[in-house]
Amino acid sequence: MDKSWMHSDRRSKAYEFGVEAFLNFAVENLLTTTHIRCPCVKCVNLKLFGVGIIRDHVYFNGIDQSYKNWTFHGEPWEATTNASRNVEEDDGHSRYSFVSEEIDMDDNDFGDFGSDPYDFANVIGDGDQSVYPGCRKYTKLSALVKLYNLKAKHGMSDVYFTELLIL
Repeated sequence: MDKSWMHSDRRSKAYEFGVEAFLNFAVENLLTTTHIRCPCVKCVNLKLFGVGIIRDHVYFNGIDQSYKNWTFHGEPWEATTNASRNVEEDDGHSRYSFVSEEIDMDDNDFGDFGSDPYDFANVIGDGDQSVYPGCRKYTKLSALVKLYNLKAKHGMSDVYFTELLIL
């Protein structure tokens, strides 16, 4: 199925036809319910809705660009088999390094918490601290998550986003 429409302008005919083709594909592959997972940027296949609401979400919020294999909507799961991928320790790599390769991560994406478990506990502790004294709406962690959502939604580059955070 052609998925090039996912990268088109949401006001274009290509996007409109792509959304309709996607919804038709999803409805044809429904198993037991009238609700399907919403692939919009905000719902990211976590919430179930009827076709009309999903159509609105995909137009207003955009479709999640990382959702390339529509497994939640009836497309068969593509298992990648490779003899060099072994779950055992292999040539100095982690047992599960193939997971990082599959989702295009490198060691920097895991963060640098070192060997001190308190470093990680401090990051988790930010979930309870307000952004500034008297702020009740956001914690440090929730504000960071909101900012990352904006980054993903608007396609900000890593360099731009880092400079924005520094500012």
